[in-house]
Amino acid sequence: MRSRLILVLIGVILIIGCANVKQDYQTFYHPEYKVIDRGALKVKVISQACSERFEDALSAAKRNAKFHLRSVVGNKKHGVKFKKVGNYIKDSKICVEMRASPLHH
Repeated sequence: MRSRLILVLIGVILIIGCANVKQDYQTFYHPEYKVIDRGALKVKVISQACSERFEDALSAAKRNAKFHLRSVVGNKKHGVKFKKVGNYIKDSKICVEMRASPLHH
């Protein structure tokens, strides 16, 4: 009986602890993105992400744009050039739009 009570107490502490961390660092990705494809490595991907902190939104927008660019370009060797297109506030979150273009090697 005592061991069950201790296990339940530890479980509650872990659930509460994990819930607080998730709220602080939660990042939202927008399911849509834009692709401008002119053939070969002449591709531009515009993606966005939202978070409570600007740095988190910027980082997530870069990761999202890089992922979508990779899905369009495939295995061709390239670097990635990023440019911030814009930022805005939506539902009390900071949203950043990022453009990714491949650099030729």
